[in-house]
Amino acid sequence: MIPQRLDQAYREAQPFLERLKENVGQTLGGFADSRNYPFSGRIKTINSLAEKIETGRYAKFSEIDDLVAFSIIIPNALAENEVREFCKEKFLVVELKDKTTSEKPPDVFRFDSTRVIAKLRRPLALDRDSIRSIYDFRFEIQIRTAFEHAWSVATHDLAYKSSSMDWRRLRLAAQLKAMTEGMDVAVAAFEPMAAAISISPWSKMDDRQEICNAIDRMISEKILPLELIPSSLSRFSENLCYLIKNIQPKRTVVECLNVILEEIKKGDHVPISLSLYQICLGILFHRGLAIGVGKIRCHVGEELNIFFPKVSVEFPFIYDQ
Repeated sequence: MIPQRLDQAYREAQPFLERLKENVGQTLGGFADSRNYPFSGRIKTINSLAEKIETGRYAKFSEIDDLVAFSIIIPNALAENEVREFCKEKFLVVELKDKTTSEKPPDVFRFDSTRVIAKLRRPLALDRDSIRSIYDFRFEIQIRTAFEHAWSVATHDLAYKSSSMDWRRLRLAAQLKAMTEGMDVAVAAFEPMAAAISISPWSKMDDRQEICNAIDRMISEKILPLELIPSSLSRFSENLCYLIKNIQPKRTVVECLNVILEEIKKGDHVPISLSLYQICLGILFHRGLAIGVGKIRCHVGEELNIFFPKVSVEFPFIYDQ
């Protein structure tokens, strides 16, 4: 049963909450989309609101800070500061509930994501004593890492919305939270932790590293035009290794790489209208190291044929009609 006064207050506030959710969602959602961060927003249900009031932590309706709440999922804790600064720039921050400032024993693991409590900035032309508006309501922005979000989604209903209290459920949820916190620490300290791992031999990795090193040298020596630098050097090295593995007749990565570097240094076959991968493909055919690439699919367009007419691919990549 919902108290009548609460039901009335909720109904009166709902139109403003919906507009607030739309307004903040557009601003925060645009930021999240630009960085490929998952993002969601919701309006608190009246049942959840009634339970929150019964906690005894709120003195009045206007103090409730998550009637409208948003979650933005960041890849790791290192990205949190950027989100905070964005919130400070776009909204009026009322309170910052930083997970590092609340007191917590070292052996306790519970939900502790950073939360930004904010309001929309009221336009100067809008009288503060005017009728109620969306500028009167607080909203919450939870900043969660990907691991924190996964833990919350996976365990919340199982552990905290059970029909009965169960020590074992809460214990397991805490253990899982400890694991996610450990993964967040590992991601934040990825480089130094990776450096501490012993290396095992793997020939494929040696070949890919050889390509990465060669590209890095060409970049530092300014031999490779900036337009041709791959956005992901690791992905490029993997793709080129796969290509070399499939060319006919069989060649080694070092053998092919030496010829590719020789041609790029000459500058005669480096059209910036092609990708670096296509240039490498063209050079291998142009220099006679390849007469085919087996069943591997290659993107062969008109420009590649103009610059490298010797390229012959049995199974080219095709576009749907």
